[in-house]
Parts: sequence; C-alpha cells; structure tokens
Amino acid sequence: MGKVINNGLLLFYGCIFFLFIPWYTDAAAAEVTVESDMNLQEMIDHAEPGDTLNIQKGLYRGSITISKPITLVAQNGAIIDGRGNGNVITIASDGVAIKGFTIQNSGKDKDNSGILLKEVKDVVIDSNHISNVLFGIYSEKSSNNIIKNNDIESFDTHFSKRGNGIHLYYGHGNFIVNNRIKNVQDGIYFDSTTKSNIQNNTVQDSRYGFHFMFSEDISAEDNVIQKNVTGFMIMDSKNLQFNRNQITDHFHFRGFGILIYDSSNIVIEENEIRQNSSGLYFENAEQTHIRQNLIAANQVGIEFKGDNIDNVLTENNFIGNVVQSKIADKDMLLNGQQKGNYWDDYSSYDLTGDGIGEIPYKAGSIYDQILKSHPYWQFYFESPAIKIWSKAESMFPSIGTANVYDEKPLILPVHFEKEKKNQKEKSKLSLLIFGLILTSSSVFILLKGRRME
Repeated sequence: MGKVINNGLLLFYGCIFFLFIPWYTDAAAAEVTVESDMNLQEMIDHAEPGDTLNIQKGLYRGSITISKPITLVAQNGAIIDGRGNGNVITIASDGVAIKGFTIQNSGKDKDNSGILLKEVKDVVIDSNHISNVLFGIYSEKSSNNIIKNNDIESFDTHFSKRGNGIHLYYGHGNFIVNNRIKNVQDGIYFDSTTKSNIQNNTVQDSRYGFHFMFSEDISAEDNVIQKNVTGFMIMDSKNLQFNRNQITDHFHFRGFGILIYDSSNIVIEENEIRQNSSGLYFENAEQTHIRQNLIAANQVGIEFKGDNIDNVLTENNFIGNVVQSKIADKDMLLNGQQKGNYWDDYSSYDLTGDGIGEIPYKAGSIYDQILKSHPYWQFYFESPAIKIWSKAESMFPSIGTANVYDEKPLILPVHFEKEKKNQKEKSKLSLLIFGLILTSSSVFILLKGRRME
C-alpha cells in the first residue's frame, strides 16, 4: 500500500513539473517587439520576468521604471528621452539589462540621472549613449553590476553645475570597463565603495577623472585620464591599486596627476604621469608603494606636505620635470631598500657597476625655492648656470635647502615591464617573418630544382 501511495505522489509531482516548468521557461524566453508608436512603460509593465524587449527605431518618452528582471535591447536609432524630468530610466530590480540606447535629457534636481540603479544587483548597462543628463549613471547601494562600453556626457555648462559620469554610492563588486566619459563633474566617483574593478575607461574635460572618498579595495587599470583639472583625487581611502594608467595634461593651476590625502596602502605601478602641474602629490599618505612609473614633463614631479609615513618609491623615471620635487616639511626618503629612481638631472658615477650612483640624489634646491616667488625664473631651467648651481649644492649640501633625497639613485632610466613585453612581441614577430621568408625560399628552391630535373 505504501508503495502505491509513493508512486502516486511521484506521478503527481511529475505532472506538476511537466505542466508548469516548461510553460514558465517559454515565458521567460519570450522576445517582444516594441514599435515607436507603443507606450514603452506599458510594454515594460506587461512583460514577464526574463523577457527581452526589442525596441525599434524611434523616440520613446521617459521617465521609465523597470521593476522586473528583463532585457531591453535597442535597435539602431532607439532614443529614450526624459524630457527634463527626473531620471530617464530607473532600475529597481535585479537582473536587468539595458543595451544600445540613446538616453537623454534628465532633470536637473539633486541626483537626476540618465540611468539610476536603486539597490539592485546583477545589472548590465552596455553600449548606451547618455547625454544632456545631470548624472550619467547613478548606482545607489547596488552591487555586482557591469557598466561597459557606454558614452557619457553631462550638460554643456561649467563642471560645478554637472553631475558625475558614473557615481557609485556604497555597493561592491562592480565592474566598470571601456566607458568614454567627458564634460561631467567627476568621471567616476567612488563614494564608500568597495571591491570594484575599473578598466580601460577614458575620462576627459571634467573636474576629476577618478574621485575616491571613503572607499577601499579598488583596482584601476589601463585607463586614460586626460585634460581634466586633476587626474586621480584620493581622499580618506585605502587599499587601492593603480596599474598602467595614462594620466596626462592636467595643467590647471590646481592640477595634479595623482593627489593622495589622508589615505593608506596605495599601490601605483607602471603608470604614465605626464604633463601635469604636479605629477604626484602626497599629504598625510601612509604605506604607498610607487614603482616603475614614468613621471615626465610636469611642472613639479613629486610634492609632499604634512606627515607622510612608510612610503616607498623605487625604479621610477623622473624625466623633464621643471622641478623634480617640492621640498617637504620634513626629511623624505625617495628610494626602496634595493633601488632608488632615475632622475634626469642627476650626474654622478657608478664605481661598483650595480647601476646605482655613489652619491645620493638631492631633490629640491635654492633654485626651486626661488621659483615659488619668481616663476619667470623657469626661463633659466636647464641652463648651464643652473646646472652648475645644482652641482655645487650636491657637492656641498650645507649651502642648499634640500631635505628630500634618494640614497640609491639609478644611473640609467628603467625599462618597464610593458616595454620589455613589447620588445619580446616585436622579437617574436621578427622571428616569425624570418621563418616565413626562409620557408618560402626553401619551397621556391625545391620547386625550381625539380623543374630543372
């Protein structure tokens, strides 16, 4: 009797499975075409979870709200216009995807955005053009989302009246990749954000490229940050890693390539920090590790203020800076345990052949002090008189004011890993071409020999 009951229950549950589960799967996989004469919000409201809405070319009225896990895919020319009111798109559900739209004309109130993510996760925002909005994408307490391949631009006004391109307010695990951001207040703003990865983004013509506040465990790699007021602004943050970024052309009178304030455990490796008012600026920074960066053509290469503790600089190239270092309030050591840095205005000798100069490099001089009050003295930069002056200070430090020094200065510039990799790739390509030529020649000779027979 027991077996009969068990078999009956099994048959019952089997019927439930086959009747309901396939039906739900078909509904989840449905694709719906939305034409320009349809009401987009109504189509979203009638969609089932898992549906894909293919939005045809045309102008659709915002604001819209998405509160279920669906995908919106734009055909070429699909535009969602917020008409200057609120957020153009509000995402209030996990698992939403927005792909390929032109999104424009948000409101101008406090946090109005092209796209607002409101306490959601597993959202994908891909290949959208977002313009004439206060904030481009505002992520509020949202995590594990992907924001990629978007073009973002704010209003055509002063940056103080714009919002940020991408604003991350709390949340973790977000992946921001290959976005192009310009004419905003700050390109990407990290506000109490953790454990996120930022790759291959471009930010220009804004206030700060990346702005970190109370954030930690974030990596930024292979980004291009150019022509803003400041490249990276780092405040009250920790455990950040910056690799292979280009941070250039921040020549505003308050412009910095990378500014670190009241922050700790920052790793800066293999970056190009070029043509800024100040390349690197440290104020109350602790445990920063600066290695194999090019710091070149800045008005000031590196600058210190306040208490800076346990900072290590090693194998960096300081080339063509008007002033290599602004003098700190206290003694500052500019080298690691094994190696220091290359300074293009250092001239000494290497008796041991280890690539390290025998005389410490003194950063800062009386000339640097004069520049503060008499900027026109830059006319004499790298002149024979200034070179003799600097040489005299290095030989007789008591006559100078320098207290920033590198005990192990490098005689030659450092070849970075990126350069070595490029050289290896070129060598491999050369060998491949040579091999192909050799193989072709061998085949030609063999065929010719057979014909002669």
